[in-house]
Amino acid sequence: MTLEFTPSEHGWARCHRSIETELPSITKSMATVRRCLVVGTDDTPFLAASDYMAAKIPGAQKVVIPSAGRAVNVDQPQAFVDVVVPFLKDLPQEAGRERT
Repeated sequence: MTLEFTPSEHGWARCHRSIETELPSITKSMATVRRCLVVGTDDTPFLAASDYMAAKIPGAQKVVIPSAGRAVNVDQPQAFVDVVVPFLKDLPQEAGRERT
């Protein structure tokens, strides 16, 4: 059986294999870094990948934005800001740096 991919499907398959291969070493080296995965409900191919990453990355926060595709920040800019700004504000401050 031969699988035929359109360019986007081929890219997605390569990305998925890369995630599976590299994620264990990435998560081990970034164990103390907080992550927020933002995905749109209309980005069907990436929903499964975001579930996988959220399950594998310790402490990852996943947020699904309704009526948004791959470019969540373009499709739903206010919803994106409403997720990202509080996440960033909640990050620990570096010693000696003031938050504005």
